[in-house]
This record gives sequence, structure tokens and C-alpha cells, in this order.
Amino acid sequence: MEPTQRFGLSLLLVVAAVALPAFAFEYPLSSTSIRAAYMLGSRNDEITTEFLARYKHSLPMPKSGPHVAVITVETPYTQIVQLGQTDMNKDVQGAEKGFAGKDFPFIVRVGVDLTDTYPGPPPWNPTAPGVPMPNFERDFQIQLIQGKKEISAQSTQVYLLYSDAVSNIYQISGAIIELRYDMDKIDSYDDVAVKVHTPDEQGVETTFELGQLR
Repeated sequence: MEPTQRFGLSLLLVVAAVALPAFAFEYPLSSTSIRAAYMLGSRNDEITTEFLARYKHSLPMPKSGPHVAVITVETPYTQIVQLGQTDMNKDVQGAEKGFAGKDFPFIVRVGVDLTDTYPGPPPWNPTAPGVPMPNFERDFQIQLIQGKKEISAQSTQVYLLYSDAVSNIYQISGAIIELRYDMDKIDSYDDVAVKVHTPDEQGVETTFELGQLR
């Protein structure tokens, strides 16, 4: 191989390494990883989008019942990537100092869309028209499984989603159910399954290969 060819190949490999970080799940995060994650988020381009897409699984619409539309996981690394995206005043050195030694949770988010059959038609009551308010936390049983072990969530939070299908009238269109877990209970080299049991007996499941993520 000619010297110019070798130089071109080496340059290409360096660019590829910078553009898309090698996968290696790490916790606690080193200062180098914090810096790399923050800078990846700060660039906020197609490389950032491609990276974060690996942590999001979209799911098909069921024949009936609620639509469990998307399931995402967030590792400590991706949480810093997203902080880098949203920071108005970028400060790499400040991020390194601020996040060094910080405890991060492992986050699971389940996005649920309302459908014609969920939560179902309202009871007949002329004094209280409209769609009944679903109880997302009660209706959806979410499990995080590694191997044969279920990991208990530290906390659960529901964020309602709204749409304005009718001009100037906002209605609930779904919700994001967020569960936070202790990172010390997560095996970073093992696959993790997220299972969702819906009120109409659907069993929705997807698996994330943590060994292929950061």
C-alpha cells in the first residue's frame, strides 16, 4: 500500500472514531466519557440522532386497546448526551466537573398513545361529557428483567401528552411512563428486557443489548 493510501485510510478511521463513539457500557463514568458524551450532545446533528436512536424501540399498533408506541432506555452516558443537547451555554469543562462522581439512575420510558378502544367510550352521563381520564400508572404493569430477575423501580412518574386536533382545544393523547432504577442493580454486560402488560391483556416486550450500548 502506498504511503498516501495508508495516510488516507488512517485519517478515515480517526474521523469514524470521532463521529460515532465505540460502544462500551461504563459506570461510574470517567471524565473522558463525560466529556465525549457532552460533546456528542453539543453537536446536535445527525450523528447525535443516530446515536440516540439505538436506545429507542418503536412498536407496532395493536388491533385494539392502547398503543404502547415506543420504549426507550437511558443510561448515564445518554443522559449526559441529552444534557449537552439542551444546554444553552455550552461548557465542556464545567460538565466534566459537575458530573464527575454524580449518581445517575437507569431510566426506562414507555410511551402510550390513546386509541378508539382505550380508555374506551365514556359512561353515559349528560352532565360529564368527554373521554374518561385513564390511570396510566395503574393500567400498565411495567417490568425490567435481566436474566430471570426482575429489578424493582425506585420511582415512577407519569407525564401526560396533549394534542390540538381541534383548533385551540387541547386533549390528552397519551402519556409517557417513566421508571427510574438503581444503576448498581443493573448488569451492564447483560441484555435487559422491558415488559409491558396492558389493561386489555396485551403483552408487549422489547430487549436492549446493553453490551452494545454506552
